[in-house]
Amino acid sequence: MHLSRTVTILATAVTAAITLAACGGDGGGGAEAPPTPSASAPAAGPAASPTAAAYKPLDKAALTQALLPLKSMPAGYSEAPEEEDDGADKTFCNYRQPHTAKVEVSRSYQKGGGLNTEVAVVTLRQYGTAAQAKASFDKLAEVLQTCRKDTLNGQRVTYALMNLPETGEATLGVRIEMENGTVLQGFALVGPVLISTGAGGLMSADADVVADLLGKQVNRYSAAALA
Repeated sequence: MHLSRTVTILATAVTAAITLAACGGDGGGGAEAPPTPSASAPAAGPAASPTAAAYKPLDKAALTQALLPLKSMPAGYSEAPEEEDDGADKTFCNYRQPHTAKVEVSRSYQKGGGLNTEVAVVTLRQYGTAAQAKASFDKLAEVLQTCRKDTLNGQRVTYALMNLPETGEATLGVRIEMENGTVLQGFALVGPVLISTGAGGLMSADADVVADLLGKQVNRYSAAALA
């Protein structure tokens, strides 16, 4: 998967170079792998989860409608203006993605201003099949076992796996430290879709916000795709 757009938008908002992306391919680098992986699959519960085949494919309009709306955001956030897509697809340590998403949509929110600016981004990437989405998530989890140092827009970046509550079929968290800010990003696998939520700022980044938004986004997408 790709780094989410939280970083790019935060870069614009607070003149910090941040760009999140995350999902699938070769590549990697950096320091040693941690002793335990951060990606996790939720424990089996008494009720059976929907099978991957149960999630119907959504067109771009429907997928956009499945993004979290402003009313789902924490107090103080407002919708951020759309940024032009420069076509860049920066991945962690420049690894190649095994599959490309068929449809990708995102929405950005901003809170505060100046040095206190905080940005949050929610993204849905829908692949051709659930198997492609899983392969992309698995590759991301594999790369982040060793990918620790990177360069983004000429700025040194470090990555660290981050614990997040389990949601969807599998969950992954990563902390992105830059000279001018911190971004926290969560990823969840749900059927044919990779969901990501990111939040960060120059002065602070709240993992609870990322976890809360990720859970809400998983539920909202699932409701749309299982309807």
